[in-house]
Amino acid sequence: MVARNLADPRNIDVFALAKSADLVSGEIALSRFMRLCAGLPEQEGRVVWQVQGSMGQGTGKTGVISGQPLLHMHVRADLLLDCQRCGQPLTFAVDAQSALQLVQSDADLDDVLGILQEDEGSFFDDEDEEDDVAAADPSSGGYPEKVVGSRHFDLLAQVEDELILNVPYVPRHDVCPGAQASAAAEQEPAERRPSPFAVLEQLKRK
Repeated sequence: MVARNLADPRNIDVFALAKSADLVSGEIALSRFMRLCAGLPEQEGRVVWQVQGSMGQGTGKTGVISGQPLLHMHVRADLLLDCQRCGQPLTFAVDAQSALQLVQSDADLDDVLGILQEDEGSFFDDEDEEDDVAAADPSSGGYPEKVVGSRHFDLLAQVEDELILNVPYVPRHDVCPGAQASAAAEQEPAERRPSPFAVLEQLKRK
C-alpha cells in the first residue's frame, strides 16, 4: 500500500482512517515539537512517521475485539542528546513501532479487559485471533495503548508522545570519545614509551 501525505495531520478523522485501512505518512522538523525539545539540546534533524489504520479481528489476549479501530504507528528520528557520562553530544536513533486502540470517551480508557470473554479457554479459537497478537503491537506483543479518538485528531501530538517515550532516561555513549583516546594510549607498545625508572635515572644524573 502506498502511503499518502495529509494536508493537515493535526486534524484528521482517525475513525475513518482505521475503517478505510489507509496508510498515511509525513516528515517534520524535530524543532517543531516543543514538549520533546524542552530540556534537550537544539534539535536539527527531522522525524519520519507513518500511521496505518485497521479494524481489529477476533477477540484474543491482546484485548482487541472484532471491529475495534486501531492505529499502527512507526516513527524514525535521530535525536541529539548529551551523554551523561562524558558530557559530549551523542546521536540517539529512534526506530519505534506501537499500536493504538481508539475508543470513544475517557470512560473507555479504564475498561481494558471488560470486553473480553471470561472463559480463557475461548481465546485463540481461530487463526484470525492469533494474528491480532502480532498485529496489535509489533514491538511488545502486549495490549495496544488506548487513546480517545476523534474526527479532529492530532496525529503529530501522538508522534511527539512516541518520541518522548523513547528518549533514554540516562543517555550515554557506548564508548565515550575520551575513553577511546585513553584506551589507545594504554595499548601503545611498551617499547615506544620511556620507562619511568629510566627517566628517574636521567634526573639523578643531572
